[in-house]
Amino acid sequence: MRKRILPALLCTLTLLTACGGEEPLNWTPTPATPSPTPVSSSEDEAPWASLTLEDLPAALADPADLFSSDQPQVYLLGCELDEELYLYGLNDGYGGGILLRRGEELIHFDQTFALPEAPSLPELYLTDMDGDGIEELAVRYLMGARGDQIVYDLHIYRQEDASWDDLAITHDACAQQALEAVSIDYSAATGQFTLSYGPTSAVYQVPEGVRSNPGQLTLDSCFFREADGVFTVVLGARLDVTGVLFANILATIDCEGEGFVLRDIRIESNTVV
Repeated sequence: MRKRILPALLCTLTLLTACGGEEPLNWTPTPATPSPTPVSSSEDEAPWASLTLEDLPAALADPADLFSSDQPQVYLLGCELDEELYLYGLNDGYGGGILLRRGEELIHFDQTFALPEAPSLPELYLTDMDGDGIEELAVRYLMGARGDQIVYDLHIYRQEDASWDDLAITHDACAQQALEAVSIDYSAATGQFTLSYGPTSAVYQVPEGVRSNPGQLTLDSCFFREADGVFTVVLGARLDVTGVLFANILATIDCEGEGFVLRDIRIESNTVV
């Protein structure tokens, strides 16, 4: 079972319902007690540890504002009100990273949630990634965008008893597993570079001028798509000398224990013009 959470639309519609349709952007989550509630934290010296629930924003952040201030800022990146789940980003003034909130509890993870050159709100999903019958929070973060080199990371936040952990399914980790699994073959005589895995393959015709040294295979783009609670990673393949995106490596993400593996790996050709 899975629920895809479109951050801006879902949070806005739910806030409208919660507030009877009046001024949704001014709605503030109400703590269990009327007085400010200090956030419990083992990182007492961390800049964000002084935050109370009343300090946290109720309106979704504008991506353009994520890096607009040098003052300490907290940004609401997404939420799932039915589950009392909120995801916040911290700028450097609060030490950076993200805060995951469930009810009145805040958990800090030291990770990047956006980049200045590609500011974007992440996409949130609730899905049972490991098949234990309990839904985890999966978050897809845009980590880079330059031409057709688009890079996302996927983070799975899982609650175990009173603690949370973060399974980081990053572009680098996926690319490393994929490169170790696929096979390559190159003929300098014909200029044919073949990328294959099992019965699937893609052939790229290397231009004559660089046939003596076509360069290295690089997987410099990464996207995660979701269907029925299952995530598939799509890695763009090219030779670094020509920079032509000639194939995609696709694989299903399978969470195993504290890590993940790529399953059902296959190669798809791109039309090279």
